[in-house]
Amino acid sequence: MFHFNSMVLLEQSMHGTLLAAIKMSKEFGGVIFFDVNLPLPLWRSRDETRKLIQSAWNEANVIEVTMQELEFLIDEDYFEQKRNYRPQYYAHSYEQSVGERKRQRRRRCYHYTREEIAPLWHDNIKILFVTDATFRIHYYTPTFEGAVIGTEDVLVTPFTCDRTGSGDAIVAGIIRKLTSQPELYDDQVLLEKQLRFAICAGIIAQWTIGAVRGLPTESATQNLKEQVYVPSLC
Repeated sequence: MFHFNSMVLLEQSMHGTLLAAIKMSKEFGGVIFFDVNLPLPLWRSRDETRKLIQSAWNEANVIEVTMQELEFLIDEDYFEQKRNYRPQYYAHSYEQSVGERKRQRRRRCYHYTREEIAPLWHDNIKILFVTDATFRIHYYTPTFEGAVIGTEDVLVTPFTCDRTGSGDAIVAGIIRKLTSQPELYDDQVLLEKQLRFAICAGIIAQWTIGAVRGLPTESATQNLKEQVYVPSLC
């Protein structure tokens, strides 16, 4: 598996090198994993960002993108309006009982339809992951789709100290399971079980200082997974 993120696209001199590496990986049967990881402040313009991201996106077989990054690439205004929409008629008592935090949570649980992600889909995509930290991971394959529920944004414990590497740990967990269990591409039940593994990796990474030093071992991640989820989900 050949993994890269958008940081390599920041320098013009690296574009040719990246495409050559992708081509070589494909010649040897490699799967291309694009971890978008979009640092907008480092880019010169939004239009340039979309153009270069799209060029790399079209080469990838597996893609991981956050909810915010996906909306940036498709149509920010559309999704902003969709999340903030309030019907003309509603039950006042219900709205008053929900509260701002619950309304925010309801927006975050939104699962994008295939029609909404269609502008970014191409025939070579095996799996598209849309992540929201450790809260939820949405996934799309050519034949099935769904979402795996994790924990509320961050599992705060006396050990929580650094959230820098949480997203990296989630991606590392996904890559570990995709490379060791290629049947995940076609087995929805098994895929969801291993996405829970990735979520637990993201949780543990928040307990250790340092993005790379905080990446957990496979045994520690599996142990937490068995504590967080009931056996049938592991």
